[in-house]
Amino acid sequence: MLLRVRSPAGTARITVEPTASGEDFAIMMLDSIPKSERDEIDPNTLRLSNQPGTSGESVPFDALQGRKVGDMGFSHGDLLFLSYKTGPPASSHPTTDASSPHPHPAQPDPAHPHTHLEPPLHGTIPLPDLGNVEEPEVDVYWKSQDGKIRRKRDQVMCRHGEKGMCDYCMPLEPWDSAYIAEKQIKHLSYNAYLRKLLSSRPPSAASSSAVVIPPLTPLSLSVMQPCPTGSHPPFPAGICSTCQPSALTLSSQPFRMVDHVEFADPSIIEGLLTAWRRTGTQRIGFLVGRYDKYEEVPMGVKIVVEALWEPKQEGEVDGLTVETPWEEEPRIAEIAGWCDKGLGVMGMIYTDLTPSDEDITKLLYKRHAQSYTASSLDMLLSAAYQISHPLPTKASPTGQFSSRFVTCCLTGNAEGVVEVLAWQATEQAEAMVKAGIVEATVDPGVVRVRKPGEGEYIPEVFYSFKNEYGIQVKMPAKPTFPVEYLFVNVTHGFPVKPSPLFLSNSFPIENRPGLHDQSMELVIGQLGGILRGCDGEVTDTSTWPPRTKQEVAKWLSDWHLVAFLCMQGIFSLEEQKILARAATVHAHPKDSLAVEQLFASSGWSTLLMLVESSASIRSPPPANPPSAAFDAMGIDSPTPASRQPAPSAQAAPSGERVCPHCTFVNEGGRSDCEICGLPLDG
Repeated sequence: MLLRVRSPAGTARITVEPTASGEDFAIMMLDSIPKSERDEIDPNTLRLSNQPGTSGESVPFDALQGRKVGDMGFSHGDLLFLSYKTGPPASSHPTTDASSPHPHPAQPDPAHPHTHLEPPLHGTIPLPDLGNVEEPEVDVYWKSQDGKIRRKRDQVMCRHGEKGMCDYCMPLEPWDSAYIAEKQIKHLSYNAYLRKLLSSRPPSAASSSAVVIPPLTPLSLSVMQPCPTGSHPPFPAGICSTCQPSALTLSSQPFRMVDHVEFADPSIIEGLLTAWRRTGTQRIGFLVGRYDKYEEVPMGVKIVVEALWEPKQEGEVDGLTVETPWEEEPRIAEIAGWCDKGLGVMGMIYTDLTPSDEDITKLLYKRHAQSYTASSLDMLLSAAYQISHPLPTKASPTGQFSSRFVTCCLTGNAEGVVEVLAWQATEQAEAMVKAGIVEATVDPGVVRVRKPGEGEYIPEVFYSFKNEYGIQVKMPAKPTFPVEYLFVNVTHGFPVKPSPLFLSNSFPIENRPGLHDQSMELVIGQLGGILRGCDGEVTDTSTWPPRTKQEVAKWLSDWHLVAFLCMQGIFSLEEQKILARAATVHAHPKDSLAVEQLFASSGWSTLLMLVESSASIRSPPPANPPSAAFDAMGIDSPTPASRQPAPSAQAAPSGERVCPHCTFVNEGGRSDCEICGLPLDG
């Protein structure tokens, strides 16, 4: 890449690779200046700009550190302007001489975006290294697209040919207000909002030769520690207008990080509802899914939920208690990533179901516009989880912005049936929870602003609304404000043609003591039931018929089974990865050999040996001895009417049937087991 650099010493042509570091590029620019003049340069005054003089946007040499030339937005042949002053250094601040081996200056901590270890130079913006930030694939995809809304030729208004274009058929920007209103889209997508911010910059800032400054700045409501001015002791001993947070005016968030939640299969929700129906207590589960593009919204993003994981919890009739933080999350996220690239923990879902007093067959309708959609406690929980799951992005100077962690609730609707509600806490809600300035109240529809304690600073909070006369009124939140200011709704749905990543749900769900438990005995029983009719050797998979292999592969395609086996220590780390790929081989044709690789592993051989040694696939006991044998023993021969029924036909006193394969008690009237899916008649 050829770049032209114009300085007071003249114009120089520099050839630099896009992969070169910013420090090397700075050295090349300094080497283009004669040595006699270079020795007199004040390093604090070095500036790089895309326009001559003060008309363009200039950055100090600090901004080049830790970055690649290819990430700075330069193009082949661009003209850059280097400015500096000669003479002794005019500031005692630490300088950034690109030719010196000094370490990089400290950058803002992502967890505390307003905390600086040293004051920045006046009039400059310190830029951290964003080259190592790995953005989700869906965001990378939308960055490569123009995002414009295509329109067909208007048969009435367009007066041109098929290849022409006019104001009535030209593509629209993804944030076009008329289109958004026409399609009744409440919020812009995250990528459309980001594209709108970038388009509002002046042409000089958006040119290819400018160093792009991230447009999103995370909101912080905490006091800066220490104060950038350095003119007073740290808070609470001192505070000024620079380090104290500004007053917050709550407003509707114009965008949302997630536009849609799609459940890959209805059985995902049905599994959570089954636990509530059997126990009458509420349950919570974490959404295991992936990001995908959502075409119904310009530059939209959706979460495709493939499975649930239920953590350890104590359910109650009107609530539940769950452990925080969730200690198993890193392990679950790791296993999910083995099953499918991009699969991970995307949100949470919980039940809030209460039977109606008037009709027990219907649910109470308690979350609606006249009461509340999400309570204050719901919102604080959502914001807390979102803070712990930030979105990695290069559009923020901290490398993180808000979150895509979504919250879903199963509750009753106006018809008394189950309905899914989905939402996200706003960026303002996240900042308020992170600063610890709000708390839940007895009234679920309002949030309370805390009173400042000793050594605390709580900024003023306002909210605006239209009164009964249609006038916009701004009110202080003293001490409460409505909870609807803190969340955005997210749509949800199911695919027309389901194609779930996991084909089976026969294995019990985890952490359900008293309802059903996971165990190796159950794994052996289920696998043994499949292999009972196998003509070949149990431990020699090469003798299995194709149908048996297909049944075993389908049985393995169970999220709860895969997660359980990966945590038992039977399979090595590499074998666990093969097991996860084998469970999703139908969705990845390139991994077609994963099942055969699993069958050839030592961990699988160990599992088959346990199956063979168990009683689950042994031959049935011999038939009853003939009547002559009973006569010889002096015992009356049993008649068919006096014989006990087979285990598969045994029934519990309540009419329920016991599965002969996994011993799970099934509801009466079923022909197959609810857990293992095998016939109840043997």
